[in-house]
Amino acid sequence: MLLIGGAASADLLKISKKGKTLESDKTKWACVLDEDSNLYWEVKSAKEGLQYAHNTYTWFDGESGEEDGEYSHHCYWAEGCNTLAYVEVINEKSLCSFTDWRLPTADELKTLVDYYGDADALIDVAFFPNTQADTYWTSTTVENNEFVAYEVPFSYGGSVARDKYFDTYIRLVRSSAEQVD
Repeated sequence: MLLIGGAASADLLKISKKGKTLESDKTKWACVLDEDSNLYWEVKSAKEGLQYAHNTYTWFDGESGEEDGEYSHHCYWAEGCNTLAYVEVINEKSLCSFTDWRLPTADELKTLVDYYGDADALIDVAFFPNTQADTYWTSTTVENNEFVAYEVPFSYGGSVARDKYFDTYIRLVRSSAEQVD
């Protein structure tokens, strides 16, 4: 359940940088646990830096995509701004005390789309502030095409296929069933 008519969902929990559950009225949190899907989600920051909401990345998994493409200069370190590099840095930093963050599948990311909210971005902004009303990469690729992956647009929902060469936003996920290192 997501934000509908301004009421915050009891199924979403704010999580501290150290992985502790917070009260819903807290104003600083780093992750969100969706108890319905058993997924932890990264929360983006309004401040420039690693998790800055305006950072964008090309799609790269170490084998396919663009590691240092023409559009790969829109993250705070401005070099190698790709999905794999971001996942590795977030895991090194142990976001919310976890080191197994990854790109979500298209189906996982679509669970955050909120068609009934009041915000420009179709997401529960009470839990996911700073979300762009734009597309976010998923780990789901187009079958038989190593150059294309799916994105979920938080401006109208659904999913779209796009060349991995271009950059867009990302939001990482982890399963609550996965072990903590």
